[in-house]
Amino acid sequence: MLILASNSPRRSKLLKDAGLDFIVEPSHLEEIVDEKLKPQEMVIELAKMKANYVAARHPKDVVIGADTIVVFENQILGKPVDEKDAYRMLKLLSGERHTVFTGVALVRGKKVETLLSASEVSIKSLSDMEIQNYIKTGEPMDKAGAYAIQGDGGYLVDHYKGDFFTIVGLPLKDLLEALKTF
Repeated sequence: MLILASNSPRRSKLLKDAGLDFIVEPSHLEEIVDEKLKPQEMVIELAKMKANYVAARHPKDVVIGADTIVVFENQILGKPVDEKDAYRMLKLLSGERHTVFTGVALVRGKKVETLLSASEVSIKSLSDMEIQNYIKTGEPMDKAGAYAIQGDGGYLVDHYKGDFFTIVGLPLKDLLEALKTF
């Protein structure tokens, strides 16, 4: 059986759209990692923590853990804690380019394989009104970097370079390749 260790409706939709049969069992663990890690290492560690947590209860099944972070000028922008924080993040990103990292961990028993994918995103220069109107949609509140490229937040994006699905939260092509041999 394939298990997605994530509560993300976006990740579930991507796996369903890819035709995979899976169940969802979120990890619900506190995400604490060494702050000295590079963002690329941190996102992999978080993905492994989530997958290992769920895999401990399902040692014969393949568990997918994933984590996505937005990095701007070496600052990690996670999910905003409130609307003020969402505004701060979007104001930082306005007119700028940042990197989105998604780490994925596949775990079955003691076997672990990890994937890291990165994409660059350029956000348009946004007025305060545009930022406030976007925040009013509620969409930014559970998204790393306070925007969703696949939703209304797509209108904030000027362009991107790399894998679109990495930005959404699951590098699907890489994951499907890894699952073939895992």
